[in-house]
Amino acid sequence: MARKQQIKYLIIYAVLSFLFLSCANQMSPPGGDKDIIPPTIISSYPENGTTLFNESEIELTFSEYVNKSNINDAFFISPIMEKKPEFSWTNTTVEISFKEKFKVNTTYNLIIGTEITDVNNNNKMSDPFVLTFSTGSKIDSGKISGKVFADKADGTLIFAYLNKSDTLNIYKTKPDYVSQINKKGEYTIGGLGNGNYELFAVKDEFKDLLYNKGEDKIGIANKYIIVNDSSNKVDNINFFLTKEDTLAPSLQAATMTDKNHLIVEFNEPIDSTKLTIENLTIVDSTKNILYNVKSLYEGNPRKNEYVLGVLDSLNLDNEFYLIAKNIYDKKQNKLIEESISFTPSDKVDTTAVKISKIIAPLTNNMIDYLSPTFSISFSDAFNKSDYNKGINFYDSDSNTIPIQLTLLDDASIEIKTEKDLKPKKTYKLSVNLNYFTDLTNNKLDTVIVNKINTISSNEFSGASGLVKTNYGNVKVVLKSIENKNKIEQRNINPDGKFEFERVMPGNYLLWTFEDSDSNNQYSFGSVDSNKFAEPFQFYPDTLDLRPRWPIGDIEIDFKK
Repeated sequence: MARKQQIKYLIIYAVLSFLFLSCANQMSPPGGDKDIIPPTIISSYPENGTTLFNESEIELTFSEYVNKSNINDAFFISPIMEKKPEFSWTNTTVEISFKEKFKVNTTYNLIIGTEITDVNNNNKMSDPFVLTFSTGSKIDSGKISGKVFADKADGTLIFAYLNKSDTLNIYKTKPDYVSQINKKGEYTIGGLGNGNYELFAVKDEFKDLLYNKGEDKIGIANKYIIVNDSSNKVDNINFFLTKEDTLAPSLQAATMTDKNHLIVEFNEPIDSTKLTIENLTIVDSTKNILYNVKSLYEGNPRKNEYVLGVLDSLNLDNEFYLIAKNIYDKKQNKLIEESISFTPSDKVDTTAVKISKIIAPLTNNMIDYLSPTFSISFSDAFNKSDYNKGINFYDSDSNTIPIQLTLLDDASIEIKTEKDLKPKKTYKLSVNLNYFTDLTNNKLDTVIVNKINTISSNEFSGASGLVKTNYGNVKVVLKSIENKNKIEQRNINPDGKFEFERVMPGNYLLWTFEDSDSNNQYSFGSVDSNKFAEPFQFYPDTLDLRPRWPIGDIEIDFKK
């Protein structure tokens, strides 16, 4: 009896030791360098390229322990199977059991996406894993590849639909084939048979293999892709991502900060070129009285705010609404009419107009000396009768430089010199705030002088080259990497040449596109109107533009 009891304890000890060691293997090592190595799949059953596969289970082994819960979002198979498989784990190996039979004589791509993370430090797989196998005697050799160009594109899927161009509804129809981009934005869909394919890049937020407009970002290809025996490898099917917006803007909030200022906030950026005081009206619903807005200017752009000037005193006991009519967003969706309530204020405005900021096209209050333009933003709307007397521009010897003033809105002015300036000189911008009175005649009796410097011609760079193309109406775009809003665009000459002059130093991306609709900007295409995106091509290298060292002889091969 004692002997049996001893054996029993030994067995229990052995089992507990095994379990402890198994768990210990999943822990981060104490001390040492942080684990930054992403997990990979080191073996599979069947092996990649297997033919005549007729089993219902597939096994994959990872290089380390991974978070098992991620497998559901990371698993894809093409052609799509309706029933979800089951996943069972043994240490670092997952067995995938399929609940429906594979089609006969069909090439399949099984994909494990980059959603997989390791246990130790949540390192993501850097590239999706692809296992290609066939239930027939051969692997279909068709292949489509390309790249997605977008910020925060991680996890973007490529949807491929076969021979569905006339009936395709990607809101309700799952793709026939799926792939996923890697960290560089590159993708490949292999194992394709002959046919006519339509491709989309989709940031599938709901993980449902459907396109959800307004939630998912989408990229549309610039053509149908034909795979056949004579052309079974198609490259450079590239995408930009965009979020399709078909909804009109709406009012989010309206707040009176004092008796003369009403801040209105929209739910998205507004086309300010089409926004005037005529689009906004204040209504006293208690007395049925309309009040006109006296001034309008942009507030906090991050909150899509605009500031309305109100001259009339509003009765605190009454109910008030702001009515907005014919407001357009950046995609030209139109808000026909909407109202929002707000609480009136009797707080007296005692704050005078000040300079908020001087906006120069270059850094540190620096402007070009050739046809320079810059602007001033003020803290409040100002009286327009005398403001032009309050702004003067001088050289270092206090000689007056003639300028032209243009109102950008009721609190901003653009300044343009009437003649070229001298390079690498300091000029003075004088603003006499005594000429800038607000709606209630608040003003400051002071003169503000700011130094404005011109750049030297030696501080500029540039880029020039040739686009070899058989497209029409081709544009070339130079985009700063450091400043996403700094974009310049040129037409190519009849001989394909282009040139960007007087460019500030920095790192830039260069790309070209066919402006097929002649709207002078890139068009992303449309799902609803079945319109392709415009074709484009990136120059493969980042341009490091240095002062006095423009880059020339750039060649971009951009052909159909």
